[in-house]
Amino acid sequence: MSFARRRFLRVFVLMFLLAGLTQVSVGPAAAADYTQGVTSLNASQAKIWFKPTTPSALVDVHYLVPNLGQQNFRMANVSGTWEQTVSSLSSGTVIEYWFTYEKSGPLYDTGHFSYTHGGGGGNPGGGGGNGTFPLVLQNNTRGKWTNAQIYVLVLGMGTPGEWSYLKPDGTLAHINHNEASAPGHLTKNGVNYANMQFTLAQASTVRIPARLEGGRVYISVGSPMYIPISPDDRGWGGPDLHNPADPNADVYFDWYELTYQYGVIPYGGNTTQVDMFGFPMTARLQQSAIGYDQTVGITLTRDQVLAQYQSSVGAAFKPLAGTYRITAPRSSGLFAPGGAQQNYLQAYIDQVWNQYTAGQFTLTRLNQTFTGRVTGGRLWFTKDGAGPFVLNKPTTRDVVECSGALASAGMTTTALELGAEFCAAFNRGVAANTANWYNPAAYYSGASKNDYSQFFHTIGIGHRAYGFAYDDINDQSSVKILPNANPPTALTLSVGW
Repeated sequence: MSFARRRFLRVFVLMFLLAGLTQVSVGPAAAADYTQGVTSLNASQAKIWFKPTTPSALVDVHYLVPNLGQQNFRMANVSGTWEQTVSSLSSGTVIEYWFTYEKSGPLYDTGHFSYTHGGGGGNPGGGGGNGTFPLVLQNNTRGKWTNAQIYVLVLGMGTPGEWSYLKPDGTLAHINHNEASAPGHLTKNGVNYANMQFTLAQASTVRIPARLEGGRVYISVGSPMYIPISPDDRGWGGPDLHNPADPNADVYFDWYELTYQYGVIPYGGNTTQVDMFGFPMTARLQQSAIGYDQTVGITLTRDQVLAQYQSSVGAAFKPLAGTYRITAPRSSGLFAPGGAQQNYLQAYIDQVWNQYTAGQFTLTRLNQTFTGRVTGGRLWFTKDGAGPFVLNKPTTRDVVECSGALASAGMTTTALELGAEFCAAFNRGVAANTANWYNPAAYYSGASKNDYSQFFHTIGIGHRAYGFAYDDINDQSSVKILPNANPPTALTLSVGW
């Protein structure tokens, strides 16, 4: 099991993106890498700023304002702080913005932020004047598991780069490998682990602090989870689904992801099946002051999910379902090199690549146009006339993982951007027709597609799911982000069975 120095965003995730926006980084951005914000200049102008902790060769800002497409600018470096002025604003205008920045060679994307021009701070009501808010945990297992059998582990960064876990009293405790030998520690297979969890019997409501970035709420039933901590107390090891000897391999668990900093980073969170499905959960996010009340997740019973999965997916995907979980293609050896389904999408990939060898590739979205052609097995293309850029031919593994030819170190930002679009198109089975890349009605209608992802969109509330890493493209994921940096009134996680 490798230790995870987990950062602000997951590679899946990716995490916390808004409708129609594309993750284009080669890796997740760390909150400790930068500070950022927006400064109001006057009634119609605001300055977006970004200050990296390590000097950057470039910083791009991307933002959305009402009635305009996505705007992209190379920011100006002013003594180490990168700046971009936005004009033609009026009071109440909401800007959604994010950054791409260089650090020691690779490019990284940040999460997405929100700024309301002329808007004040303040408490939306219910969340607490200090920016904290309640996490409400509900046992909806229909009597299968008691509150004493449902375990909760909340991990996140209360301070940039420093990992902590949440105690039932709402305080954060820094991770400490010495707790593996402290009284009350956990033991499995002769190995000791820190006991950082609490049960619903101990606390069914806890307060999330005013800052918790890169957060993950692990929930397990029938058993706690076994999470090692690195000797330097700077990292922790999550469950390794590729390792049958992992101590959590025979534990029923699932998780929810979140990030938040009061007054700075709007709350964002999501349920996810990017890596696996353990049991059904729902997540209700509320902010009463603005009437925000959104719920995502799965309301079916676990037995219903398992039964419908087997009757819905093709033969290649059925073996992904086991006793403890349904493993995602990206987390299964079946779709990796040497696995039984290593070439599952190869014929489809060949078809698409041959199509764009014989004819031109054109994709227009977000007021941007990509145009090119496959030559020598590589897609050479331009973006709005700039280029050329290049995208290599992906494999099945690249598609289900959204990695390799579609997202890896050394690729240009523009190639990564189009790689993310291709990843989504191949998983959704629409890669051969760019007219359908942004047409949800056409998704998963062909023979070659990611049946696993299709299934979870079918059963998810509002057909929302995080079925693969770039499922946020065209706003299909379960991510919910508040439009301001005030605390939610409440986050309610319901554990089903």
